[in-house]
Amino acid sequence: MPAPDSSSKDLTQKILRLVLLTGLFMAMAGIGAYLALTLIIKGADTVVVPDLVGKDVLYGLEILSDLGLNTRVKGTAYHDQVPKNHVIDQDPDPGAAIKRGRDVRIRVSRGPQTIVMPNLTGLSRQQGEILLAENGLCQGAVAVMASFRHTAGRVISQTPQPGTTVSRHTCADLMVSRGPPSPAFPMVDLAGFTLEAAIRRLEQLQLTVGKILAVRRAGPQLDTVVDQLPLAGYRVIPGSPVDLTVNRSVDGRHSGDPGKADQVELFRFSLENGFLKKRVRVKMIQARYSLDLLDDFMSPGQEIWLLVPKNGNPTVLVYVDDQLMETRIMSAR
Repeated sequence: MPAPDSSSKDLTQKILRLVLLTGLFMAMAGIGAYLALTLIIKGADTVVVPDLVGKDVLYGLEILSDLGLNTRVKGTAYHDQVPKNHVIDQDPDPGAAIKRGRDVRIRVSRGPQTIVMPNLTGLSRQQGEILLAENGLCQGAVAVMASFRHTAGRVISQTPQPGTTVSRHTCADLMVSRGPPSPAFPMVDLAGFTLEAAIRRLEQLQLTVGKILAVRRAGPQLDTVVDQLPLAGYRVIPGSPVDLTVNRSVDGRHSGDPGKADQVELFRFSLENGFLKKRVRVKMIQARYSLDLLDDFMSPGQEIWLLVPKNGNPTVLVYVDDQLMETRIMSAR
């Protein structure tokens, strides 16, 4: 009876076909799931590089940081079209897909090679220096003058003028105010002052010691001022020199040249004990010249020995930290 065998064979073929289709379906589903998972994982680790060209550096840093990318500055360059502190170019190019954690290298503009000179008038000298440096410029010569309009330390004028187109690294010369002109006042009468007292009084009035001349006059005490120039009552301004004439013995003769002095005396001065070094300045004043004999920082208790010419009866002034400490007349014998 052939019928049952044929029916059994058809059933077996159907079962095999069903098993094959089921296996194929499960294989396709597995491959699809793998591909989908791969794409998801790849999409999570990969980002598209944004376009940073022409953008501000800080903006670029923020965008790349949000995407999980690192920023590397590969250099700077002058550029006529790209403003200062903006991106000139980048690597990788915009639109490239890269993994998070990778570097994006950028080149930053330093601005155009030429620049408009900024206006420094009215700024303090320190502010002017900062503004020049920020623009790749430098400070040149600085002159000082009195000004009613500008307070002390403020820029009065500059060269090159504001608005002038200049190249980078150009230096600007500044005219800086020292404040309003010092008011003139009548010269005090120093007659009868000892030389040291007269010098201290001049320092209080912000006047400077000029020439010190020696004469011998009967009547006035020795080593006191008998004459001065400018005379008492004349109007002077701070910083003006004042010549003094002192009544003293004039046995020696002034040679007019410190190098030709044939009489010398040992001058000695000792600093007081203490802990810090002090600036000591020893100045010799003659009728026709003045000379700094010493200007240095000295240790406490240190003694100074100097050979001072006596011809012309010079006066030696000792300043410690800009304070007059001793006045000594070197008389020739």
